[in-house]
Amino acid sequence: MKNIDEISRLSADDLERIGQDESIQVPQDFRVRLPRRSRAVWAVAASVAVLLGVGIWAMPKPPKDTFDDPYLAYAALEQALGRMGDAIALGARKVEAAEVEFDKMNYWK
Repeated sequence: MKNIDEISRLSADDLERIGQDESIQVPQDFRVRLPRRSRAVWAVAASVAVLLGVGIWAMPKPPKDTFDDPYLAYAALEQALGRMGDAIALGARKVEAAEVEFDKMNYWK
């Protein structure tokens, strides 16, 4: 039986000839197993491929220019900023209410 160093020195033609030699018996319970290092390399490569795929898919699309009239664009901007301001004000009210409750809890400590 050859060791890994002897096998790595064989040429592609030698490996092809050995692979086609039918006199070599393969055990019935033979299973091809990748070395642990090779499995880790494949796992890392698969993870990188998945992350790249998700990253490319999740990249934001460039915004479209939807307004021809600058006055309409300004009105839409004011409306969006107004909604954002309302959301911030609501969040601030919730924080103030929570602070009151925290102050009550700290009073009894």
